[in-house]
Amino acid sequence: MLPTERQNAILDLLAKQGFASVAELGQMLSVSDMTIRRDLAELQKQGVLQRTYGGATVTEAVFFELSLKTKMTRYVGEKEQIGKAAADMVQDGDIVVLDAGSTTTYVARNLKGKRLTIVTNSLNIASELLNCQNVQILIAGGILRQDVLAIIGPQTVAFFEDLRADKLFLGVEGVDVRSGLTVPDVIEAHTKRAMTRSARRTIVVADHSKLGRDTLGSIISLAEADCLVTDSGAPAEIVEQLKQHLDVVIA
Repeated sequence: MLPTERQNAILDLLAKQGFASVAELGQMLSVSDMTIRRDLAELQKQGVLQRTYGGATVTEAVFFELSLKTKMTRYVGEKEQIGKAAADMVQDGDIVVLDAGSTTTYVARNLKGKRLTIVTNSLNIASELLNCQNVQILIAGGILRQDVLAIIGPQTVAFFEDLRADKLFLGVEGVDVRSGLTVPDVIEAHTKRAMTRSARRTIVVADHSKLGRDTLGSIISLAEADCLVTDSGAPAEIVEQLKQHLDVVIA
């Protein structure tokens, strides 16, 4: 198993239970305690966990959010498939809102051959599409979250309130039947809610690790979204529950 794969597994376990010991992680991943300690040291540098005596805990209980750099290395194959499936929903001439995030970045990469107007609050997505002569780009103003390159806040909300788009591709940290769509940051949740009001269709893009997860900031209920695009790793039981509230596409 590669270091990145081990570290992803460590973060997944911490997201579920909040704390894990070195011994527990070593047994789960079949590696030495020394290897686990190296992984924990690297993840602590990234700011996503705090090392404790004998183990580690997430930085903000279960509500932590990874940096964009880290997110881009997680579930890459799944996000590539989601990005392709989501891009297939877009037609030439569409006005498309692309929310900030790693999965929406993969959507952007698959839109480069289309003639579109792209509206985004993401600096990395704007950069991704910079050399596409057939794409007009509108960038929202506001407060920059430097760790995820997302522009959020009251100015961003006002920007989207004056906009009308065909489709929104929305990134989230949690997709839950009871709690709906959520992210850890309440200001970002408010910004994303404004995005949903600006678009005729809200399409959520989220890999299977987000399903059944509940974080702090509520965006909208599942019924207020139109479609979820996820990957084949999504648990069948959760998918069936979600289908009662919105369309689900398995990429």
